[in-house]
Amino acid sequence: MANYSTLSNLIATHGDAAIFRRFTPLNVKNLLYMQAELIHLDAELRIIENEDRTSGNPEKSSFSSSFYDLKESAGTGNDSQWHSALLQFMDIQRLAKPMPRDIDFLREWLDRPEGGDFFLRGREADTWHSSSDFIKLCGQQSDIDALTRAIYNKIIPWYHHVWGHRMRVCEHLYASDLAKLTKAEKPSKTREWDGVWVYDRAMLTAIANGISTLLASLLPASSILILYLLPKPATRLAVSMLFITLFSFILTTVSTARRIDVFAATAA
Repeated sequence: MANYSTLSNLIATHGDAAIFRRFTPLNVKNLLYMQAELIHLDAELRIIENEDRTSGNPEKSSFSSSFYDLKESAGTGNDSQWHSALLQFMDIQRLAKPMPRDIDFLREWLDRPEGGDFFLRGREADTWHSSSDFIKLCGQQSDIDALTRAIYNKIIPWYHHVWGHRMRVCEHLYASDLAKLTKAEKPSKTREWDGVWVYDRAMLTAIANGISTLLASLLPASSILILYLLPKPATRLAVSMLFITLFSFILTTVSTARRIDVFAATAA
């Protein structure tokens, strides 16, 4: 029977399943509450400072000019907690979102009889089903290019549906990852690992790099050949504009270049 240990083994072995809730609304609400608390504390502090100055008490009057006296009389402040929470929220927001295929895989595994078999109960059952606010801890994809993303999310699922499911059945997920585990850490050959197919990410990246290299070689050469064969200047200008547009589109697709880099490369 599947349980949290089975799920943790899946995530530990298959890094793309390391997907967790970001809880952005809850974190923002916490920051808002802490900010409101600091606003009230700041207003109270100004009142206390004014009372200390006009109290006629030498000890209290020294608070505005002596940090030591103020520190000795002060309680624990909340400003450090506020800044820590703010920095933690910024760090969480920088984490990449999972690819659609990753979250679909995790949801499908949790619901599949041979996988999680709906072992989560109550509110926990909606952890990965009732939200789209997720973060991915392993295999960050924030800087992945559009071509690799399309291969991962579109082409591989299509290939797997048509042909790949006949060729690449994998009972234990990544063999390279399993080789790093000790014998005690390796998942046993049980039914919850059945039906999991894995395509090597390095292979997908190599395919994307090969396509990029092929396009980088063929596009300039083909443009020169076509322009050489065209007799009319007006037609050559039109074809040149077409190739420039195609070049900028391909550059955006096969790389993570910024817009300014695309403009510079196209103008050159």
